[in-house]
Amino acid sequence: MTLTPDRWLQIRIAAALVLVVGVNVFVLSVLAWSTLQVLSASGRSIPVESGLPLTAGAVLLGAIALVAVQARYGPKTVVSGLEHETVDGDGPRNVGARIRRLSKQADVPVPSVAVADHDEPNCLTVGTQRSPTIVVTTGLFEALDDDELDAALAHEIAHLVNHDLTVVSVVASVVAIGDRLLERERALRGLLVTIVAVVAYTFGALWIVPYLAVVGVLLLVLLVGPYLVIATVFLVVSAVARLLLGVNAITLGLFAKTREYAADRGASRLTGDPAAMASALETLEENSRPERDLRLDASATLGIIPQSLSAEQPDDETDDEAEGWFERWFVSQFRTWYENLSEFRLEERFGGEVSEGESEERQWQKAERQRARGHDSADDVDGDGQSWIVDPFVDHVVSPIRLRIRRVLQWRPSTHPATEARIEQLRTLERRQRD
Repeated sequence: MTLTPDRWLQIRIAAALVLVVGVNVFVLSVLAWSTLQVLSASGRSIPVESGLPLTAGAVLLGAIALVAVQARYGPKTVVSGLEHETVDGDGPRNVGARIRRLSKQADVPVPSVAVADHDEPNCLTVGTQRSPTIVVTTGLFEALDDDELDAALAHEIAHLVNHDLTVVSVVASVVAIGDRLLERERALRGLLVTIVAVVAYTFGALWIVPYLAVVGVLLLVLLVGPYLVIATVFLVVSAVARLLLGVNAITLGLFAKTREYAADRGASRLTGDPAAMASALETLEENSRPERDLRLDASATLGIIPQSLSAEQPDDETDDEAEGWFERWFVSQFRTWYENLSEFRLEERFGGEVSEGESEERQWQKAERQRARGHDSADDVDGDGQSWIVDPFVDHVVSPIRLRIRRVLQWRPSTHPATEARIEQLRTLERRQRD
């Protein structure tokens, strides 16, 4: 059965591409304006009469070229850490033969097939519209039966029929950039908080060890400059990351849900079995329960379901190797300093090493309560130490505000419609076929 592109989806894809080009035009315009300002300040400014048309044309062409580069190389960056091998011949579960048969039915060029050794059941299409590659995980072969596997592969073929690979590749590349910026934002935020904690603990220790006053002043002087620089970088990174989130939210809102619905319908037409597609989605949903929010993960954007192919957590033995240079040499160093200073204060307060049975935070809380109550022994402060003034304020005012702020910072736009809604659409198609 020959499939035809979904017209409504094509309109949405065109609108999304216009938006992406517009964003690139904005970015390049800012760069061009900055360059003109620098040239003007150096006395080598370009006349507006001759420079403006040339600059506008260069910016527009540059924006279109940037979109082309993102479409071509974006997916390769997204799956660069995913080990996969190209299938020669039929491959496992005759996946090559299945792809050839479905491609012939849909009247599209046969894409190449690659298998990734990954436990998560998923499949996605990468590359360009002219040379696509369907990547299938080994977990998908284990999770789906023959009919469900055909439906999942037909879903990817339907994406090729609808010509949506270009725009989703561009979005995936932008999402990958946003992911990295958000990681840096979290690292910088942790570094800023740790610096404040180190300085605060140093000055807080003055009542225990007065000679630390000199150390505290020197520490404050030395860290003021770096703190301001890091805070400025943090604000810039955070602003750019949130801007990308907003752009991705609008772009994905234009076509993401329609794209998946159209591919589900196309797969149902190719296989003639909407129930198989619905069953495949149910199985994948049951076998894909990520530990973290993957709504805007780059590889999740491309998959049949929003499941990242890079969400596996590293083993304990390889945590140091997986930790980036920035976190290892900056964030971790300040955290270690913070922990050592906390331990030193506890030892000074208790006259010896802290007990292994309690955390340092708990020991320090006990010491503070002891000092506030005027006790001479730490054995008398095992109570909860709750305050009828502070605790209600924290529980009813501070905690809700902190929770709302955390939800705002963790918000991510959805890349796929709800699986339940997709299954319901397929059930409707099945009932129509029966009637």
